[in-house]
Amino acid sequence: MDAMAQLPLPAGLGAGTFPAKLWSLVNDPRVRSLHWDSEARGLLVDRSLFERELLRPGGAQGPAPHAFRATQFRSFVRQLYRYGFRKVPGRAGAAAPGDAGAWVHYRNPWFRRDRPDLLLRIRRRSAANTQRRGGGAGGAQAPALRLPAAPRAMAAAG
Repeated sequence: MDAMAQLPLPAGLGAGTFPAKLWSLVNDPRVRSLHWDSEARGLLVDRSLFERELLRPGGAQGPAPHAFRATQFRSFVRQLYRYGFRKVPGRAGAAAPGDAGAWVHYRNPWFRRDRPDLLLRIRRRSAANTQRRGGGAGGAQAPALRLPAAPRAMAAAG
């Protein structure tokens, strides 16, 4: 095992959270379906191997079967997006020379091999906080509701 695989998860990050599980699995040399990209700032996933190794209900053969609640790859990808990962266009292909697997590339600015402390910045996006941040589904924020101030004469008379 190399030194990076031995970096501890930061205090305050539960080992059962999606980012922690993902970071631990990509650093586990027994997991063959997940790799760091060449810059150690992105995740390469071999879809077919990932499904066999980590997702198949009742039939996963890998080192951490059922590591994720998902049983289908598209559910796993939805989780990636929910945690701020984005697919890197045009980067699918072999992870290493001579590798026949088709790898899909995802990145999150806070997911780096050498910086497990940044995992604390990865937050799960929900419909509610996405609307607060982005202004809702239409992109425009709803105007704030302002009530007219009570006239001073009414306040003084009461």
